[in-house]
Amino acid sequence: MTVASRIITGLALGAGLTAASWFAARAASPAVRSWRQGTGELQVAGPLGVRVFGEGETVVLLLPGIAASQLFFGDAYDRLGEHATVVVADPLGFGDSMVHGTAGESVSLASHLAALDAALDGLGLGDRPTVVVGHSMGGSLAIQWAATASTTRAVVAFDAPLYRSRAEADERVAGMGWFEALMASGPIAERTCAWVCENRDSAARLAVALNPDLPAPIARAGVRHTWEAYTRSFDALVAGQTWEGALAHLDERGIPVMLVDGDRDPVPVPGRAVELAERFPSVSARRLHGRHDLPLADPAACAGVIEGMLLSADRAARL
Repeated sequence: MTVASRIITGLALGAGLTAASWFAARAASPAVRSWRQGTGELQVAGPLGVRVFGEGETVVLLLPGIAASQLFFGDAYDRLGEHATVVVADPLGFGDSMVHGTAGESVSLASHLAALDAALDGLGLGDRPTVVVGHSMGGSLAIQWAATASTTRAVVAFDAPLYRSRAEADERVAGMGWFEALMASGPIAERTCAWVCENRDSAARLAVALNPDLPAPIARAGVRHTWEAYTRSFDALVAGQTWEGALAHLDERGIPVMLVDGDRDPVPVPGRAVELAERFPSVSARRLHGRHDLPLADPAACAGVIEGMLLSADRAARL
């Protein structure tokens, strides 16, 4: 559920949290307990806002999901900088990439892919070996960008929405709850997003109030996108069957791809990751305990998965 949709949920239901329930929810949140802001220099590279740290030869490119930002990958991921140069990028149209990128322009698959190319080139890292990692929509983007990049060494996709039709996407979103389905598209969702765009400071404060289970900076950043960026990105990277050919291409090249899903996550299609691992020799499937916010709720385990793929890719390159 996006921060914007939670805002309208609270308004529509008239549900104001009491101070006691707010603090209780906050105290029980694994994300709030574990998250701290990550290291690195914030800058603009091409059309994207990015955070960069580490000095290794290999690049680790971290991509958050829809309506998220680079803040999603907190200090638990700093350990990756011991082995690699880490670039955490706000996807085109979201977070700092809304400011520096495209508040009102079309956000297509091609524009997402070109923006990542431009960002890495702008940082002087476009020719480095790269391990690309994404969460949710960012997982789909990671797979598809990796298939176009000659520098790709490995891919990790957390909670990736690998759907074969729009109907399948709508069914999985509906499985998250009736309000999530309502806010995924349609006039109510569009009016909510319009209100957020016109009242972004107020929306950010309201987002913190209505999301006690999220670290406050992440809740505030969750309103930094536009209706165009949200809907076009959803259509291109979530609802569209554009990823399967990319997986096939990566398999032909022998690029390892790890699909990691939460065992209680309603977003991935049950059994899809295992099916793909059986079909493509380079694909592996893994499950961790958790829901759709795995990299935020269990960052140590997720950072460990990435570190393992990174070190394995580096060893393979030396052989």
